Amino acid sequence: MIRRFERRLRRNELVRRVAGPIVRRIRAARSANGPASRTGHAGNAAYPTHFAIQPRPAALPEPWPEPPAIDRPFEAASDPGRPPPPTRYDLALFEQLNAEYAAKPIVSAAPRYDPTTLADRSRRRLAAIHDRIGLADRTVLEIGCAAGYEVWYLGQHLGCDAWGIDVTPRNSWPALAGDRVHLVHGDIADRGTLPAETFERVISFTVWEHITRPIEAIAELQRVMKPGALAWIRANLYRGPTASHRARDIHFPFPHLLFQDDVIYEALGRAGKVPRGASWVNRLTWEQYELEFLRAGLLIRSLSFDHYPLDEAFYRRFEDVLGRYPREDLERGFFQVVLEKPVASSGPSSG
Repeated sequence: MIRRFERRLRRNELVRRVAGPIVRRIRAARSANGPASRTGHAGNAAYPTHFAIQPRPAALPEPWPEPPAIDRPFEAASDPGRPPPPTRYDLALFEQLNAEYAAKPIVSAAPRYDPTTLADRSRRRLAAIHDRIGLADRTVLEIGCAAGYEVWYLGQHLGCDAWGIDVTPRNSWPALAGDRVHLVHGDIADRGTLPAETFERVISFTVWEHITRPIEAIAELQRVMKPGALAWIRANLYRGPTASHRARDIHFPFPHLLFQDDVIYEALGRAGKVPRGASWVNRLTWEQYELEFLRAGLLIRSLSFDHYPLDEAFYRRFEDVLGRYPREDLERGFFQVVLEKPVASSGPSSG
């Protein structure tokens, strides 16, 4: 893998600038630690499985002394009192929190999905992205196209050869499809669903978090992009406060981290809402996305996050669960990234 990376570095200046430091760190680690073992843990073949300084340390003296006899050595030196019972993340607590946060919901206005709003949102999205990466008159793919409004505007207004792919076909597709509007029922993670090295631009709006095989989808993204193509992706991160996708009905942050789906399901049903759990979101962190983008041979041209300041009182109240995650992850709601497939790319998923 390192040799393949180095060949790519020699061929392309952009790849050399971004990926060069990664290769140099791996080379330095190999040099310092000796030849890599191929019997180590998966994914860590660049590192040996054992380390010992040279020359070897002197042997420890024998015999070892016996420690003093101590009665109940693991007991606390002083009685801290009886610990409080653990928090019960049950229906009663869920309903209590939803009532507490009804006047200060984590999302002030949930998205609307009526036809007028959908069309207006599509126009604004495409205008903003066109201003950054240029969409007009190109071959463009939308991953997770849903109703297909963006794809239709791309073909009818921006002069694109416009494609959309989604795992669920929609009632709107027959009316929107045409010579320049292609709507494909399929999974982007399935290799070969779309032709290789075809698309000059790829866009995706808050869909990637719902892809059940995101790593395979990243490899396929690289395969279908033309060399020199750009991809604009916005996606929700699982550890963020709104990742349950139930902000219309749940007012407090992190319900998906604190409560099991059966509790959410029952609570919504009791409140007269559609009974359902948190929306399925894959659990990749941004750091895992980043690694997979680079591993696929894609360059990161820009990156930003939507940040939600942590509610400190809420965090302290439920630190037994929320404290398991890095605070930075709890404050990241979405990432927005622009990726480039280098002209000389020959990543592991191309072909």
